[in-house]
Amino acid sequence: MANGFLSEEKISEIRDRASILEVVSDYVSLKKTGRNHKGLCPFHSEKTPSFMVNEEKQIFHCFGCGEGGDVFAFLMKTGHFSFPEAAEELAKRYGIKLLRREPSPLEKKEMAKREVLFRINQTASDYFHDLLTQKREGEAGRKYLSQRSVSEQIIREHRLGYSPERWDGLVQRLIEKKVPLELARELGLILPKKKVGDSTLRESRRLDSTSWYDAFRKRIIFPIFDLHQRIVGFGGRLVGEGEPKYINSSESSLYHKGEVLYGLQAARRYASERDGVIIVEGYFDLLTLHQYGLKHSVAMLGTALTAKHIRTLRRYTKNVITVFDPDPAGIQAALRALPLFLEEEVTGKAVLLPEGEDPDTFLKKGNLEGFEKRLAEAIPLIDFFFEWLMKTHDPKSIDGKVSIAKEGMAMIRRIPEKIRKDFYVRAMAERLDIKESGLYEMIRSTPRERARPAEDLKKKPPEESLPKSEEIVVRLMVHHPELIPTISGERILDEFESPLLKRLGQGLEGIFQKKGKLDFTEALEGFNEGLKERLCEYAFQESGVEGDQRERILKDCIEKIRRRKSKKDESDLLRRIKEAERQKGGGGIEALLMERQEMAKREKGRLKGSLPKG
Repeated sequence: MANGFLSEEKISEIRDRASILEVVSDYVSLKKTGRNHKGLCPFHSEKTPSFMVNEEKQIFHCFGCGEGGDVFAFLMKTGHFSFPEAAEELAKRYGIKLLRREPSPLEKKEMAKREVLFRINQTASDYFHDLLTQKREGEAGRKYLSQRSVSEQIIREHRLGYSPERWDGLVQRLIEKKVPLELARELGLILPKKKVGDSTLRESRRLDSTSWYDAFRKRIIFPIFDLHQRIVGFGGRLVGEGEPKYINSSESSLYHKGEVLYGLQAARRYASERDGVIIVEGYFDLLTLHQYGLKHSVAMLGTALTAKHIRTLRRYTKNVITVFDPDPAGIQAALRALPLFLEEEVTGKAVLLPEGEDPDTFLKKGNLEGFEKRLAEAIPLIDFFFEWLMKTHDPKSIDGKVSIAKEGMAMIRRIPEKIRKDFYVRAMAERLDIKESGLYEMIRSTPRERARPAEDLKKKPPEESLPKSEEIVVRLMVHHPELIPTISGERILDEFESPLLKRLGQGLEGIFQKKGKLDFTEALEGFNEGLKERLCEYAFQESGVEGDQRERILKDCIEKIRRRKSKKDESDLLRRIKEAERQKGGGGIEALLMERQEMAKREKGRLKGSLPKG
């Protein structure tokens, strides 16, 4: 939406006019089951349908993989659209003319700055690419790439470039293009002259009075693209001797190396088609894989794999093969990645090449068939982890078995699927010749190594015993929102014992009060994944409550919640009174006894008010 932002009113109009059932039916064969429609999930492989669409509430949810949302979310996930692109697609389909609200002055300023930053990166990329492919100064770069057997097609497709040894080549180009040099510095393309030593100052006399110099010199340049084919940063490989061999752009408002994967803009289509993606460690590894037809591959950018990387890849596939170097550092990188794959519910596998090889050198020795065979036989990362444990500790000694069991179960407990978890528990018990029950006890008694934030949860929180009355109140809010004003008037949500149900109920209450109705799509957007999962669970279940029963059931639940809270408050107060009596002098006991009398009066009045009349 380059011309502004969609207004909230227009988004609501699109949401109201669009039929999620029609849109989803273009991608999924659905069958009606009660008030819902069911089919096979388009986001993960399954034989038994667990993907549901509710036309009345205009939401979808898969009870297998946890994906869910409204019609916008569905298009964004299936078609890999951005939100504005999904909105435009739906508006076109349903004949809605888009109006865009005028951005605020601050939004305009930020948008304008981002556009300038992208233009600066594009100017730099054009300069580097032109030097490599057209200019005499790029001969060293062309020779280097030829020695590494990089084809001209790959150079064009990935817009590779070259930065000469001179200090001010890019600076002069940016000045010619009237680029704000401070912004170029913000992107890490140029640096201020005052930060270098006297010898460099003498070499850079040809710089203009602003005194900048190029950050990338005598390097092959790898532009780093986002998913919209815009350049967010650069990598550079030194041609010749020296250190550092590789450098990357500094972090900026455009470039965050913990979020971006090199080559994803080219690989994402192939990753979706092949339902898999290969992750390698280096620029040349990626280029060689693409050159050999393995275009469903991406590379990391000098950083460890992150949860954000995996979440990005999940949009295209849940099958990821990591190709790490076979040295200790590569093995540790594979082991560090495993918890991320487990927690993001992505199938992670590992390929280790022969010692001293990487994908670039291995493939260029004529091993394409061998490499593809290794991909086909890739080891699940968790199996790789268990093999490593068996080699690291002595499985024949008691201490070794205990260490393997502790470290293994700490990893197994991260597996969300019960069947898969049971399988690995059984396999570990057989390997160590111990009872499965002992391993399950470790799962129950050992705290997690790292607590996961609620917003990171993809599946609903671990099953907890929820107070039945509170759960019924929330279910009534979901299926019969006309009862929400009564629930608000009673302020019963404040007395909930379950934090999860309280947050869910208060969220629904807030949306109803703001809009005068219960907007499920807004609820799904505003809730974290744990609450979203629970809301979908309730929304797709039949209410099962007749009209004349609703108010009576609600009244009974409110009474039970208050009775339980009253007992808990009384128990807490009695405990405090006993503690005060044990203390010398019994300080404060009079106030506590008065509080107990007041509590008894309130309880008596509550019971009197709840008695049936007549």
